Amino acid sequence: MDIAALSTALSQNKVQEAASVQVQKLAMDSAEAQGAALVQMMTQSITDPALGNRVDLLA
Repeated sequence: MDIAALSTALSQNKVQEAASVQVQKLAMDSAEAQGAALVQMMTQSITDPALGNRVDLLA
């Protein structure tokens, strides 16, 4: 294998790895934002902290 082909292959590998890392970072940022939105939604939905503490067994 000649030096030029090896250099091209290594360069392409580096570009693919960098692109993969960037896509993973975007996915992590998106998941973090969705998690924060879920936490905010859950804290806003709880209006009565005593809600659900009792079960009506006679019904």
